[in-house]
Amino acid sequence: MFSESLTSYFHKDAASPRTYITNAPSTATVFLRSVVEICDSVTHCERALENSGDKAMIDKSSESLRVFVMAAFAMLMSNFEVFQKQQFSELVDSNDFMDGFDDLELAKRLEKEGCNITLYRILAARGEPREPGQIVADSLVSWHNPSRVNQYFQIIFPKINIYSNSVIAELELMWQLRHSIVHTGGTITREDAAKVSSLRRFSDRKLVLEGSFILEVGRRLHVIVKQASAILERELRKRFIRQEGESDAEVDEIIKEIVGCTSPVPSWFEIKTT
Repeated sequence: MFSESLTSYFHKDAASPRTYITNAPSTATVFLRSVVEICDSVTHCERALENSGDKAMIDKSSESLRVFVMAAFAMLMSNFEVFQKQQFSELVDSNDFMDGFDDLELAKRLEKEGCNITLYRILAARGEPREPGQIVADSLVSWHNPSRVNQYFQIIFPKINIYSNSVIAELELMWQLRHSIVHTGGTITREDAAKVSSLRRFSDRKLVLEGSFILEVGRRLHVIVKQASAILERELRKRFIRQEGESDAEVDEIIKEIVGCTSPVPSWFEIKTT
């Protein structure tokens, strides 16, 4: 039907092979860098528009900016899903560092949570360095459900909840907004509004999001990820098997690579008070 594939319009960087490096930043750190980059992109566009001094242009472009903000929010949540899966994967692949882990018992827990790894999924991963944890994480399907995500991490560390009840409520709202952007054209339908109590008064209304919303989401994701990482670090330290002659600094480095959490904007780890 069309003379060229859409892939011919990809930026040249999309064709570059992925590189795998050792001593890479932790999963949480990579995610929070992306959060800051997305927030900065929105802020840059807002400031450029404001500084233009062209009122007609500002008025005409305000709706375009809102469309960009909604797309940016959807990207934030997509990256958050990747963070959750990657963090789970890192822990599965780090079992050798932990005391008392049994691969057979781990497999049973994964199967109980609905992990179903098909031959197709295994074959699709050939030709690239892919650890078992990545295949396992991709086989679990409820990464948009924070209560289920708690259960996934309990497969590795029983009896912990990386998300508190208040965080679960916050994430349920974020995921529902993302759903409304991606699946219902930015409208909060009656059915979707009924799923989250804080959205009920917005039933059948069109979402209008601005830069301040993105910045607040970015800050809240910082707090959520920092809290989750602290819980995982605490559990990992309890079970970590220290090798003979291994220094405290070496142990800290390994643990930080698995569950460390830093950000280009560390002040966002602080909970805002009014």
